[in-house]
Amino acid sequence: MSALPTETQVLITGAGPTGLVLGIALRQQGIECMIIDRLPSPLPWSRALGLHARTLEIFDALGVLGEVEERSLVQKGVNVHGEGGPLFRLDLTTLDAPFPWVLSCPQAAVEEVLAARFRELGGLVVRDCELLDLAQGTTGVEAKVRFAEREESVRSRFLIGCDGARSRVRELLGFGFEGARYPDHFLLADLDIHWDLDPESSHGFLLSAGALIALPMPEGWRLIINEPAEEELAPEPELEPFRRRLAQALGEVPPLGAPRWLSRFSVHRRLAEHYRRNRVLLAGDAAHIQSPLGAQGMNTGIGDAFNLGWKLALYLEGRGDGRLLDTYEQERRPVARRMLYSVDLLSRSTLARNRPFRYIRDTVLRFAGRRPETGRRLLRQASQLDVHYRATPFTGQGMGLSPRSPGPHPGDRMPDARLDAVGRDETVRLQQWLRRGRFCLVAQLGGEAREHTNVLSIHALANRLGQDFKGAVAMELVIAEQLPGDYRGLGEEDFPGVGIWRDLRGEFRARYGEHDQLWLMRPDGHLAWRGAPADADRLLEWLESWLRRR
Repeated sequence: MSALPTETQVLITGAGPTGLVLGIALRQQGIECMIIDRLPSPLPWSRALGLHARTLEIFDALGVLGEVEERSLVQKGVNVHGEGGPLFRLDLTTLDAPFPWVLSCPQAAVEEVLAARFRELGGLVVRDCELLDLAQGTTGVEAKVRFAEREESVRSRFLIGCDGARSRVRELLGFGFEGARYPDHFLLADLDIHWDLDPESSHGFLLSAGALIALPMPEGWRLIINEPAEEELAPEPELEPFRRRLAQALGEVPPLGAPRWLSRFSVHRRLAEHYRRNRVLLAGDAAHIQSPLGAQGMNTGIGDAFNLGWKLALYLEGRGDGRLLDTYEQERRPVARRMLYSVDLLSRSTLARNRPFRYIRDTVLRFAGRRPETGRRLLRQASQLDVHYRATPFTGQGMGLSPRSPGPHPGDRMPDARLDAVGRDETVRLQQWLRRGRFCLVAQLGGEAREHTNVLSIHALANRLGQDFKGAVAMELVIAEQLPGDYRGLGEEDFPGVGIWRDLRGEFRARYGEHDQLWLMRPDGHLAWRGAPADADRLLEWLESWLRRR
């Protein structure tokens, strides 16, 4: 590229998974954006490897899941071993989700797929381009960059720092990045191993000398070990420490192939004090870093980008105000704080060498392994399916909602369910509506009322949405398998522009209850508002307060 564009709606710094996901989400809504990265080319290796169930839902919405799956290995289980034998096992396939497993896919491959999708949608990635400085005004941001050995200026409405742990954007904003460094140092090796361990599961060995983590990859295995900080280091990483740890874990050293990558690294736990200052925001590792145990870092960054993308798109289209953008930090920073706490607890227990503490840890793991409900809770937390925004301002509800009301509550992720079209041969998953990048009002007619009141309320609501929120809110009607006579014969001619679906398998009813309800699904799949059809005016008021045109 001989000339750098001087203007764009959104400038993203950092062409890693977080920046690329944000770029795709914006381009899907027609928002002009450009990604710059200081590196001349992508790195051929990476520490990030695992993609959890919630991230797979996001990738499905972005249109990249199939390509990622082709480059991945499906991981279906997690096995934890102590020095005395097995301690704990998680069966990932028991998750109640469309994709109940972890995909093992090196970050380099993930970035390649995401970059191709971004370019396919008309996005521009400019490499060997370094951010030097930025200045904010009332209408945008001016970024000073170094490109082709020259200093250039790029104007944008917003600038998003997805530029990693050493974020230049965070530095220029002056945001603190408080936290701590773990005392151990870590060694990583990607190589082939000839052994009998299940290739569809990850394995952790918690030993007195330290931990050994074995992660299956599309090609070979990844081994990670920790060693005391005071231990004398070899000038360059080597395989001998891995052989010693393997002998301690297995009683022998299996045949090891030549390493494709050997690395030594340290681990930090840090969280930015803020995620936004006016028109400049942070996401991904620029906002939070943590131990690689649990594979939460890349997944959390992708979640940041998916949360932010639709909010920026709506704002740039003239809907909502600064409160809408404020909800990004209000929602995602607490998620990162909870993630840092849980990963820190996992890391400290995994890396512990103190004998009494290891005894307590192993006892707790054996106890948890005998209780399926404990495993299910851990799975949902690790998969990020239980991330919610209940305590944030961007939630609403009608009258009569109680803690015992069936179905998700405002702020929760909306569970998936298969539905069948009325009048045509088509089956859809509720999660597929995320591909639109827009709000979706799911109107449920459960069939308990034998009058037309709810039907009329939903019909009037559909008309208002089409008039006042066209392009921002779509509507789908879900009707029970068996309906009273008053509901029979409903067709799409009764609700122009509204899809009508039957819950033939009862999956929607099992997850959302049987009563007539309105469920407003956000573009990221979380529930924004719920209530009865009689609360339609309250819903319209809520939408007007958040999505009114400026």
